[in-house]
Amino acid sequence: MKEITSYNRAVQYLNKIFKHINTEFFNDSLEMPTITVQSTAEAYGHVTVGKVWKNELGNLSHELNISADYLDRPVENVVATLIHEGCHLYAMANGIKDTSNRGIYHNRRFKELAEERGLKISKSEKYGWTITEPTERIIKFCEEYGLGDIQIARRKQLSFVDTGNSQGKGTDSSQPTSKKKNSYQRWSCPCCHTIIRSTKTVNIICGDCGEHFIRDEKKGGH
Repeated sequence: MKEITSYNRAVQYLNKIFKHINTEFFNDSLEMPTITVQSTAEAYGHVTVGKVWKNELGNLSHELNISADYLDRPVENVVATLIHEGCHLYAMANGIKDTSNRGIYHNRRFKELAEERGLKISKSEKYGWTITEPTERIIKFCEEYGLGDIQIARRKQLSFVDTGNSQGKGTDSSQPTSKKKNSYQRWSCPCCHTIIRSTKTVNIICGDCGEHFIRDEKKGGH
């Protein structure tokens, strides 16, 4: 797969990933949102409650934003955020109350929707069931579709002006700036350099080369 190193390619790539997510996790039941990449304070992403985008045909769509500051996280984490936001879209489309406090607090119904789709959900004291991590199911999804990491992100600024709430539902972590160690391990074949990820230590032999996969100490581990 060609490396994603430009803004335009990153947005196109996110649209492609979301279409796969819609098929695999939502049975193509979601209306396609308008995916944007902008900086969001204290969030990896959000969806708007209202349909705030309109195209030349007059069709309206929700906005699904992925934070530009954290665009270069491991792809399984970006996918987890997209699924998280997809759960909000599913809830809105089906009249399910998955949040309260203006879309900030995530309740147990949201937790159920997310866990049904392969996410690991933990509770934040302030934001409810919102802390989102990928599971082995998400990692396998990334491998099956050949998804790689995005190699571009907005440089974090030392200070900025908060322009206010975007009237969206919050995403998978209340404080993404407090970096969390990756919950996966990355392995590579020393011969053909094929890369796999796992949530636990594994002993795998490459079917093409017959070599044992070696753990990548730089990107793998806890």
